Amino acid sequence: MRSDHTPQDGFIPSLESGGITTLAEESIIQAIIEGSGGPTNEAMTDAGLRFVRYLLMSSTSARHGFLPNFKDPQIIRRLARRFIRTCGGAAHAMERMLAITG
Repeated sequence: MRSDHTPQDGFIPSLESGGITTLAEESIIQAIIEGSGGPTNEAMTDAGLRFVRYLLMSSTSARHGFLPNFKDPQIIRRLARRFIRTCGGAAHAMERMLAITG
């Protein structure tokens, strides 16, 4: 299920059609934006910053000096999807994100 809507728009995806993955993806994207400022230089939070540091710490390319462009929405979305895949699914990704952000 692909959507341009975000939870902030009041859009709640249905759980039957991959909605939990979409909801997890949007939550992870929001955490990345809160930790990096995102494309619009929003205010950063401690929890978001902890999550972004975790993503960078677990990234092979970041350990070699190549950092993702956190100003590009498509790269942020790709990072969120990669995190979900790495965790083994949306539910596990949400659990891990919540454990990291506290």
